[in-house]
Amino acid sequence: MAFSKIAAENLGGSTLPALAGGSLTGISSNAFGYWSTTGYKATKHSGNVTFNDATVTSVAFSNEDYDNGNNYNTGTYKYVIPATGRYFFTFNIAIEAGVDNEGKQWFAGLYIGTASDPKMRVRYNGNNGRWRAMELSNSGTLSLSSGNEVHLKVYCDRSDNNQPFWQGGQTPISSFIEGWRIS
Repeated sequence: MAFSKIAAENLGGSTLPALAGGSLTGISSNAFGYWSTTGYKATKHSGNVTFNDATVTSVAFSNEDYDNGNNYNTGTYKYVIPATGRYFFTFNIAIEAGVDNEGKQWFAGLYIGTASDPKMRVRYNGNNGRWRAMELSNSGTLSLSSGNEVHLKVYCDRSDNNQPFWQGGQTPISSFIEGWRIS
C-alpha cells in the first residue's frame, strides 16, 4: 500500500484519514503550524573544521537544509527564537581527535546567548581511556523567550595542544542541529 504526504493546511477539519476507513481524532492541523514557521536544520555540507584543543568552540554550521522562518543566521551560527514558547532541539556532532587514542574528554552543548553553561549537553569523559572519534547526540525541549539566541558549541581535550576537528560534508550528514517550536 502506498502512503502519501499529508499537507496539514489542506486538511480542513479536525480528523485525519486512517487505514481501513477509520479516522484519527483529536489531532488538530494547527499542531503542524509551529514547525512551518519555526523549523530549521543547519549543517555544513563540505569540509572538516578544526578547533583549538581543550577550548569550548562554537560550531560553524554554514548551511541550512531548511529554515522555515528565516530564524537561523549562517553568519553567526545562531538561531534566534521568534516567539516565546517551548522548543524541541536535536543535534549530533561528529568529532575527531585526529590521532588514535588522543581524545579523552568530549562534549557538545546547546547554549543560550552568552551563557557560560549549556542548557542541554552531552558529555563523555574517558578517564584513562582515549578515543580517536566520537559522535555526540542529544535531544530535548527548552522553554525560551522571543529574541533568545541558541547555538551549539563543542569541546575535545586531547591534552597535547594539537587541533581536533568536527566533521562536515559526510553522506549522510552526521553533524547538524535541528529545532522547532512545539508550544
